[in-house]
Amino acid sequence: MNKKKEFKIAIAGYGHVGKDTVKTIIENNEIIENRTGIKLKIKTVFSRNIDKVKNDKYLDSIEIKTKNLNDILDDKEIDIIIEVLGGMDAAKTLIMKAKKGVVTANKALLANSFAEIVENRKTDIAFEASVAGAVPIIKALKESLVSDKIESVYGILNGTCNFILTNMTKNNLDFNVVLKNAQDKGYAEADPTFDIDGIDTAHKLCILSSIAFSNIMDMNKIFIRGIRNIELSDIIFATDSGYTIKLIAEASIDENNNVFIFVIPTMLKEENMLSKVDYAFNAITVVGDRSEENVFYGAGAGGRPTSSAIVSDAITIARNNLITDELRIPILGFAKKNNDIKIKDFKEKNETFYIRFSSSNNNFDAFNKSFIENKIIVEKSCIKDNNFMFILKDANINKIIETIEKMEKIENIFIARIKS
Repeated sequence: MNKKKEFKIAIAGYGHVGKDTVKTIIENNEIIENRTGIKLKIKTVFSRNIDKVKNDKYLDSIEIKTKNLNDILDDKEIDIIIEVLGGMDAAKTLIMKAKKGVVTANKALLANSFAEIVENRKTDIAFEASVAGAVPIIKALKESLVSDKIESVYGILNGTCNFILTNMTKNNLDFNVVLKNAQDKGYAEADPTFDIDGIDTAHKLCILSSIAFSNIMDMNKIFIRGIRNIELSDIIFATDSGYTIKLIAEASIDENNNVFIFVIPTMLKEENMLSKVDYAFNAITVVGDRSEENVFYGAGAGGRPTSSAIVSDAITIARNNLITDELRIPILGFAKKNNDIKIKDFKEKNETFYIRFSSSNNNFDAFNKSFIENKIIVEKSCIKDNNFMFILKDANINKIIETIEKMEKIENIFIARIKS
């Protein structure tokens, strides 16, 4: 049994998150050691651009700075590898070849390659930082709520989208104006596609739902609809109707193991706690059959919060290594898969939806009539600034789109689910 209390760390990647991880370990090492009895010592930092880093007192204190990943993989003194490379290929190579515990924040890689990465693995992978930054949602699902049958997981998982929607709502600003502001502040990438099209959110939902429902979810079966085509008129309509629009990720399972898993703009009533989660913060609600509703809230992105989760995971692996060479907890939190799961198409699920579109024929009454004829309940409808707006009950997305297209082929249709 490994009894040493100093663990040597290698950090692969020295971008924003990598730098903050190094700072957290160095600056808070005394706190960590006093609380856990474990000392983390960074031995090696890898970066493709390590030569370009100048006047960095934290990096200067590290023993080995390298541009060769094999300097990490081949070093038998390294106990734990922290992967913060970004991208997919190099990160996957590192994780697959590593013969020791790995901490990663790489949600895209995990969501797309879970089965391959986890299969037959003898060493641990910890990935708390892959979802919602410092919010300890993965540990909660794997450990704290292990005696519950999880019925649903839903929440706000993308700080960029939440920042945009909050600013549109509070300041009556158009989408493109707020997006530019988010890019200027560093909340959004120069190419914001993964964020505003809901892909980043879906990666995180894939991870959470895989743990919650004891099987690896298929990213390709997640329904994804982002906020790219939202307009200020949608925000105003929602506010006037007593709702707040958020990009919500949700996965739910019924007693027959039917799973709906989706990402979609959602109108929330004021009494829903998620409606009050603003700017770059994240929040997740987990509903269990015993614990009922549990809400997890906190900083969902940024180097410092993410580094908190990363270093916590490194401590978890270190503690486990002091106890046993085997996995203490299964990597995804379950020892046996639920192979009875059936993922259903959210486009076929009857819900209440808000839709907005413009018609070149400008025949509002004809659309109203068509919905009614197709047994779609029109709860509310109006015209504003040449936009047709409807709240439709007991309908599914396929039927709504099909009904509209019988009348007219329309490209830009904004759809939001309505949730109390």
